[in-house]
Amino acid sequence: MQNFLNTLSDSEITPLLQRLKEAWESGECCPKKCHTVNGNPPCHRLEDGIKVASFAVHDGEEPPVSGWNGAGNVFFSGCNLGCVFCQNWPISHNNNGNIYQKTIFMQKLRDLLGKGVHNLNFVTPDHYVFPLVDALISMRREISVPLVWNCSGYFELKILQSIRKVADIFLLDVKYADSALAKRCSNVVDYPAKIADVLHDFSVRPLPWIEDDVGILKQGLIIRHLVLPGSIQNSLDVMDMLEREREQGLDFKISLMNQYFPAFKALKMDGLSRKVTDEEYQQVVKRAEKYEFDGWIQSE
Repeated sequence: MQNFLNTLSDSEITPLLQRLKEAWESGECCPKKCHTVNGNPPCHRLEDGIKVASFAVHDGEEPPVSGWNGAGNVFFSGCNLGCVFCQNWPISHNNNGNIYQKTIFMQKLRDLLGKGVHNLNFVTPDHYVFPLVDALISMRREISVPLVWNCSGYFELKILQSIRKVADIFLLDVKYADSALAKRCSNVVDYPAKIADVLHDFSVRPLPWIEDDVGILKQGLIIRHLVLPGSIQNSLDVMDMLEREREQGLDFKISLMNQYFPAFKALKMDGLSRKVTDEEYQQVVKRAEKYEFDGWIQSE
């Protein structure tokens, strides 16, 4: 099975890159539309080069993604969302990492591929969407594994639709159905509206779930939801949202996560400075079970 990148025709590549370049250079590559004010966007993205915290073989993703050889994780520095509870805050908020120019970045991808990884898994890549896709297209004949977009779900629809031309697998966070909670935790009041657009796009143009003969994911949508303490209604509303979209054609597996622990700014925030209780988490599990969602219930 070819990946989407390999099936791009030459006539598709130029307009795809042009759309992404224009959005990226104008600072309109995510809903914040920061316009790269003073050359210091809140996502910390660079104008020259790509900043990456690590290139690593990773076995901690969902089983069909990590498999036995691991996912080829590329963990980008910075983030276009910036959650107060981010467990990787030295990377997302403090922008720790190293800067790679295109040629060296491509070589690092080749090094990962040489380790036999099942995929290339791009973690929080949205703010580097143009230079990343540009690099991938430049080496598309060398990449036969699926490409994974591991992201927050906070998209402009036109950018998502461009990314869908190259990404075979989405590890898609669906964080909030509650605007007030989105504002408090991620300073984006429009997250519920934007994620609704994203889910609807996957409903009207489903991404079919395809595994190979030994259970390694080649194509598909995994929706991740992290349960937050004291915000169980938000999680229940997310489950309801997913069920409504499934009725419209959404094809996905769920990863329901209970890994929250207070970190970064959340350590000093009321309601967020504790773990989720078993009782809270089980309420969400029961809602997911009611809808008979397929996927993974992650208790730790």
